Amino acid sequence: MPLLMWLFLIPFAASVVELALPFLSGLNLKRLAILLSLIPLFILIFGQASLLGSHVEYKWLPALSIEFYLSVDSLSLLFLYLTAVVVPISLFAVPSKNMDFPNIFYALVLLLQGLLIGFFTARDLAVFTFFWEAMLLPLYFVISIWGGLQRRVAALKFLIYMIAGSTLMLAAVLFLYFDAASLSGASTFNMDALAKVSPSAPQSVWLWAIFVLAFAVKVPLFPFHAWLPDAYCQAPTAGTILLSALLSKAGIYGFLRIGMELFPALLKEWSPWLLGFAIVGVLYGGLAAWAQKDFKRLIAYSSFSHVNFVLVGIFVWNETAHTGAILQAINHGLTITALFLVAGWLEERLGTTAFGEVGGLAKFMPQLCWLTLFFVLSSVALPGLNSFVGEFLILFGLFGYNPWLAFAAGLTVILSVVYMLRWMQKVYFEAPTFFQDKWVDIKAKDLALAAPLVLLIIWIGVYPAPILNQIKPAAEKMAWFKNK
Repeated sequence: MPLLMWLFLIPFAASVVELALPFLSGLNLKRLAILLSLIPLFILIFGQASLLGSHVEYKWLPALSIEFYLSVDSLSLLFLYLTAVVVPISLFAVPSKNMDFPNIFYALVLLLQGLLIGFFTARDLAVFTFFWEAMLLPLYFVISIWGGLQRRVAALKFLIYMIAGSTLMLAAVLFLYFDAASLSGASTFNMDALAKVSPSAPQSVWLWAIFVLAFAVKVPLFPFHAWLPDAYCQAPTAGTILLSALLSKAGIYGFLRIGMELFPALLKEWSPWLLGFAIVGVLYGGLAAWAQKDFKRLIAYSSFSHVNFVLVGIFVWNETAHTGAILQAINHGLTITALFLVAGWLEERLGTTAFGEVGGLAKFMPQLCWLTLFFVLSSVALPGLNSFVGEFLILFGLFGYNPWLAFAAGLTVILSVVYMLRWMQKVYFEAPTFFQDKWVDIKAKDLALAAPLVLLIIWIGVYPAPILNQIKPAAEKMAWFKNK
């Protein structure tokens, strides 16, 4: 069996294994889930040469011309790596005790890992849409069962927004299927074939609008973000990491894959409007984060601002900006994982996510303090850390398009420093409050969990050439599509 099929199938098999072992303790289930979730990462690391450029293509529903067609190119490989890194870390972040139905929780996370791998490699539009919709269910249950006090409201709002954003996408996919028959003589969901007929489809404008709506809700692009604060804050730490680091990237990947390949002319035509919404989102997210008195909501709005910054790079018709956007999508996934990881540890110790109730925690939890500060500096794009490279490339490309827009977007870099350092000051560096017994510092195992994120953040910041070389074929391919 091809290595790509192993990469795809192992998470689903791992999910079944977790479901079949309800008699194990929560700690043993967690250990097993982490080990199983690491297998795709090892396959990617040791099998990258075999995976890159590989594909599998099987007849699935021949009566409808649906093929199980998966393929790995330079763009999908980057998002596969992100998925393979983030999922194990999210599992490490789960408390080992006091969890209801732990085997179901771990099975859902592993199921999501498999669905994401399928989504990032799908080359049949019907299969792409199936994974796009299916990934919502594990996240819905993670929020609604294991989330906070308002978890059911947040989960329902999340599901309603996602379904409202993507229900019409099914109709758009079917329209493309029938348009292929009328324009080329053969009905197909194959994305390579659809790329040849979609620009001349009779309803291409409406079809592209439907895809834009679906992707905009999932990222989210301003103003389709109302589901985000509640979902991020009510989800358990692992769920928040998966939402912010991976679900948002599915929307970004959709813009890159569908926009550039199927509707490049319309993406170019609509880019000024989409760019305007994205810049408003960057500014609004930053201002909203500044106004928060809850550090989990602050990080949620910060994430919203940063994913809109990624979209700015996509909507600028510039190869440098596109390179920065792809890089920054990966950077955001790593940094937001780190921020919600340390925020989760802080919430466990404080029992709250509100500012003002405690202060001076650097005295009692110095290791958590300095680790949090390191990830905060990554978020604010300190030179030498990962986000600086991506944001610089996006701003450079945006400056060539419009210097005033680059100035407006650049202001948010300053704004992010203000609200992030405000969080650090309020919680860690003001006058110490009375010590409480549960204020124990993080341990060596926690530092070991954060170490891969620290190393990746430094590596990309100091020596970005390897990952930029990996991005280059994807950016060049995007340039080819946009000039067709």
